[in-house]
Amino acid sequence: MITAHGGALGTGRNTQAYFDNIDKYQADAIEVDIWKKGDLLYLSHLPALFCAKKKLTLRYAFELVKQNGLLINCDVKMKGIVKDVVALAKQVGVEDQLIFTGSVRLEDCKYIDCGQVWFNSIGIKYVKQNVKAIKNKLQSYDNPHFAGINLNYTKMDVDFVKECNKEGLRLSVWRIDKIETLEKYGKLINGNITTNEPIRVREFLENR
Repeated sequence: MITAHGGALGTGRNTQAYFDNIDKYQADAIEVDIWKKGDLLYLSHLPALFCAKKKLTLRYAFELVKQNGLLINCDVKMKGIVKDVVALAKQVGVEDQLIFTGSVRLEDCKYIDCGQVWFNSIGIKYVKQNVKAIKNKLQSYDNPHFAGINLNYTKMDVDFVKECNKEGLRLSVWRIDKIETLEKYGKLINGNITTNEPIRVREFLENR
């Protein structure tokens, strides 16, 4: 799976330009950052001064992916809004296209009965010798929507990735943009690659 990182191809995070260029990315998923003001879930990387007329909403993004069939990676930036994100996804009819990465706490997962979750941290260091323990902890929660773990490529090494593959632990890795990083990890990652250069990653994976 390839996720076009927010602002891919220089479009800017959570901007209209980012969404206008969806067809160019050759990606499987797009990424959005989510905040809440009142009852409104809106898109922003930082908690900027809120102006409802200028903010793109999560509903807008959901309706867009409903039309084109892409997955949507939801990075929640506030505590306590996972339940609202799931409810809106079901209301729009995109619950099967929903992905959470990174910002979801384990206590939030009681609300997640659709889509998939990739955890940024489960309290165990991401090194080769801990892979079995990481896998066992995820399985202990007995939730079929737990897909694997999410981490930055600088926080892992080849031995860790190979051990994850051996144990069947899937990885979502961000952000792989440079060709040398692709050459090092692209053939090994069994899960998701989030990138600002989705076209380059697609070409690499198709030619590997």
